[in-house]
Amino acid sequence: MNITKFKEDDITFSWNELKLGGFGFSNRDFYLKPIWNDEVIMKYILAYLTKNENEENPYLWELGSLFKPYDGNEIFRLLDLVAGSSENDLKSYYRWRWVLVNDLLNRIVDKGYVDALLEISEFWLDLKSPFDMPFQFQGIENQLEPQEFYTEEHLSKIVLKHKNWLESEKERLK
Repeated sequence: MNITKFKEDDITFSWNELKLGGFGFSNRDFYLKPIWNDEVIMKYILAYLTKNENEENPYLWELGSLFKPYDGNEIFRLLDLVAGSSENDLKSYYRWRWVLVNDLLNRIVDKGYVDALLEISEFWLDLKSPFDMPFQFQGIENQLEPQEFYTEEHLSKIVLKHKNWLESEKERLK
């Protein structure tokens, strides 16, 4: 996942999104596994500092002065200080989830309906099935048999439901 996806999708990208992209997020209701490694994070920080030589945040400069091999704990500590309050973590999680769902829909467009539905199921399982997801697994809290669930018609309904969810979720992210 490239950082430019946020800009392409007109989703706010801040130091907090960078932090969650590198270290994930977990609370009682939501989960996001780490997506980027220390190299990606440091490359972004160094590029930012190169373009913003007058940056006044000392924690960013301290981050920029780290050497390989990077200490993930130190990167997290400093990014957390740069990002500020952890109260923004949930909003950043929502932003991440929006970008990831949009990316998922773009990835499955050329797949067969069975593979696409399996990938959607796997995606939501990776996010630990948040209560507000726009998806129901086959046979869980529904009476859909596999022969009803794994159809082109059902995939179309699922994709439309996800697109509607993206639209309403984007309004909430502003």
